[in-house]
Amino acid sequence: MFSRFFLFALLAVPAVLAAGTPSPLPDVPTRVRRDADSLVNPTGVVTRSLPLSPADAHGLTNAQRLARGLPPRSPRFNTRRRALQARQSATPCSLTQVTGIVQIDDAASGNSIGYLSRTANAFGEYELTTDASAALSVALRRCDSLTDPFELGALNGLADYPYVGGVTGFANSDDNLQQGSGNYVYLSGTSSVPRGPAQNAPNAFSQASGRPEDVESAIWTVPDNVNADAPTPLVPAWVNTDGSVASGTVIAYVASSDAFVLTGDQTAFSSRFGAVQAVTFTFVPNSA
Repeated sequence: MFSRFFLFALLAVPAVLAAGTPSPLPDVPTRVRRDADSLVNPTGVVTRSLPLSPADAHGLTNAQRLARGLPPRSPRFNTRRRALQARQSATPCSLTQVTGIVQIDDAASGNSIGYLSRTANAFGEYELTTDASAALSVALRRCDSLTDPFELGALNGLADYPYVGGVTGFANSDDNLQQGSGNYVYLSGTSSVPRGPAQNAPNAFSQASGRPEDVESAIWTVPDNVNADAPTPLVPAWVNTDGSVASGTVIAYVASSDAFVLTGDQTAFSSRFGAVQAVTFTFVPNSA
């Protein structure tokens, strides 16, 4: 009898111990880094819509044409003088304004992946399109020199911002692009600002997001100062805060946000925001 009781007690001990032992905690999910889209652009933002210019530059107003470096339309009857006020006029250019579209190629293979689109994403950053008829029509705003950096006029893009310029990234530590830094610059619609380090000025990203960011508009160059009457590479020339031109600048396509950025270090950028595709821009003139 005693032996049976003793055996029962021994068998009951593990059950008692198990009942008194807290259950193991469930596995806690590992916090993962958000994707490039949620970091390159701010989250939790209700963006403002941005109007587009007419698809055909002939539909632009005279003020819009002048801001883009185009001549005004021929006057009809009695055109009011105030339509051509000086504050609406861009600096006249002595050189011919060559127009065309921007072809985008993969930097590694050289294969074309599409064109710079006339439309922008919700944050006012120009997108990629594979349809040449939907491409952004641009003008090389080289006014007095073939050697100086110039503005890239957007003829049928964002209505209120006549240039494809650079807008500093909201997650940047400063306005510089350099090796070892994950800083970046959106390619967005901008107003015109004097050549030099980025400065506060109206731009599409800030209008869409409500976040003030600095701007550079005259950031484009072409190699060998060619006339651009044939397909010609467009090379960015961002100016850092010390007045030097950022070296080794890469144009990168961020697929998750359908946007293009400039970065001084693709590896450092990718380690912060995820993998991106290095690309090149080629200006294709309408005459080509």
